Amino acid sequence: MLVLAWLAGAAQPAAAQTPAAQPDQVRALRLQEVHGYLEFMSRLRDEEQKSKVGGGTTHWNERIFQESLRLDTEGSLYHPNLMEFTLGGLFGLRQHSFREALPDATTSGNENGFLLGYDFTANFFKRKPYPGSVFARRYQALEPRLFQSSVETTTNSYGANWQYLSDKMPTRLQLEYTDVQLRPLAETADDSSRKNLNLRFDTAYKFSQYNVLSLLYEHLGIDEQTMTAEPTRVKYDSDELTLAHRLDFGRRHEHRLDSEFNLFGQRGSLDMERLRWREKLRLKHSEALRSWYEFEGLSQTRGSLAGLPSIRERSYRFAGGVEQRLFESLVSQVSGWGQLQEFESGANIDRYGGEVRFDYSKKNPFGVLRANYGARIERENRQGKQMRAEIRDERQTFRDPEPVVLANPGIETGSIVITALDGVTFHQVDRDYRLRTLGNTVEIERVPTGRIADGQTVLIDYIYRLGGSFELDTVSQNFGVRQDFSFGLSPYYRLRWQDQSIAPRTDSGFVPDDITAHIIGAEYRRGLFDCGAEYEDHFSTVNPFKAARLRAGYTYRFKFAATAALRAAWTDMSYGPPQDRDTQFFTVEGRYRQTITRNFTAEGAALYRNQRDTLTGPQNGLDLSFALEWLVRQMEIRVTGEMKQFDDDFAKNRSSGLYFQIRRRF
Repeated sequence: MLVLAWLAGAAQPAAAQTPAAQPDQVRALRLQEVHGYLEFMSRLRDEEQKSKVGGGTTHWNERIFQESLRLDTEGSLYHPNLMEFTLGGLFGLRQHSFREALPDATTSGNENGFLLGYDFTANFFKRKPYPGSVFARRYQALEPRLFQSSVETTTNSYGANWQYLSDKMPTRLQLEYTDVQLRPLAETADDSSRKNLNLRFDTAYKFSQYNVLSLLYEHLGIDEQTMTAEPTRVKYDSDELTLAHRLDFGRRHEHRLDSEFNLFGQRGSLDMERLRWREKLRLKHSEALRSWYEFEGLSQTRGSLAGLPSIRERSYRFAGGVEQRLFESLVSQVSGWGQLQEFESGANIDRYGGEVRFDYSKKNPFGVLRANYGARIERENRQGKQMRAEIRDERQTFRDPEPVVLANPGIETGSIVITALDGVTFHQVDRDYRLRTLGNTVEIERVPTGRIADGQTVLIDYIYRLGGSFELDTVSQNFGVRQDFSFGLSPYYRLRWQDQSIAPRTDSGFVPDDITAHIIGAEYRRGLFDCGAEYEDHFSTVNPFKAARLRAGYTYRFKFAATAALRAAWTDMSYGPPQDRDTQFFTVEGRYRQTITRNFTAEGAALYRNQRDTLTGPQNGLDLSFALEWLVRQMEIRVTGEMKQFDDDFAKNRSSGLYFQIRRRF
């Protein structure tokens, strides 16, 4: 009966609000009318994986129910100009249950817990030249994971901000502390945590609008603890000071000189020290001619979490260039650079080179013609023994059908560790991803039946080899031409050519890559329809392939407040030795959105993917989803659901989820 009475109240007109006190009225404590909402939420997930090679069936089921009440108010203390604040609090209950059925064991569990959240923000002296604010927040969120329990994220953050508003010397001070607890809801899993302390102070002194000196100091404290089979903890404190100066000079202040001095120190699990000096000069000789010059001096020491010796490095980099514009149709650029790196271990790396580039654009009776050409030459000279260096938390995003390519050469594949952004899920090779070494590079391809989703960003740690004794010469050219016709057609052609030579060829660990790639294609856009076709012949001594790509998309808006969209893409790639692999990838996606009434909308989507691969066999997947949203007076109802199915030679995956939310505001 209480629920029926509450829902019935949603259809009644809102009660007249009590007039608020005048904003400038002096009162010891002023509170506006309290408002908030009651909410019920449920989330159901069901996932199943059937092995086709005798591995049995894995089934995962999870159910979450939440009931919560939130209250909010605003007010001021004595006077709004002294302190104005907002205050909110949330309290609720959560019920969670799960069941995991493996081929040889079954695990289940349930728990009941509390929800607690708050949000307090206070602003002081908002009409003074020295305003400030403080805040305290706590909120909880749930992140679902494939074939694993959802992770409850509890975030507590506290902070203060202060500003000095001045045209001559603007100043700001910020302090924030954040404590994030990550708790998998399954009882068998352990918790992880992240604690961050950030202090930031920045100020500037304006001698004039063309002459500014600025100072920035930042302190950062990190404490991350991951509870896995082998618990890991990373804890360090860092301090960074940056002193910068900007000077605009010349008759019309058309030239600029930027100077920067940076000092960085980090202590704890990962020690680092850095001293950096930068200068950048930009000159405007005329409206059509400009030039720029850069210098950077760097001295740094980098530690390692993998127990590797620290790397001590000094480097000096010089660069410069000239740019000329001719009638706004032709832009010519000539640039050069050089870098000297010296390592305490005895390794030295020298790089220097130059580049010339032309960009041409011209209107013609048919539309616009665009063309570009660039030529680049670079020499890299390495001397001394090899070292092992460590990379932590390199961000990479998986997007089918392309693999992820790591940024550095000479990677030790056994050192690769991939984690999700939540810091809790550690992905496993062959279960979640596959590794492939091509020359000096490592490619990572996600396994569709694993726990890495298409479009997901991950963090990658690895160790790579740095140094060696060899001389590498790289000469490259790039050319492109494109005609944009006024009726929507845009044919184009691109050429990429690269020649690499190395001496001596032995004991360097480096594989030269000679490339000649021709790309020809066309795009067409007319109204709400667009399509494209492209063919690429990519000759490479490391990874040759031929590719054909087709895509098309159409969007239609109906007169009865509905929108439909359909997109399709097809890719055929044939790799030569050493891969000898053929891949066909086809996707088609449809979306529909309908506004039934002004406050009631519905939408749905369907995605089908098919991949035929001589390496991994055929793969088929279908994703279906829908969403309903109904807003009527003070009541909000949302329902979303999804169903996914994926089938390959090794397993058949099926998953479904349903989310329901009802919120009554008052």
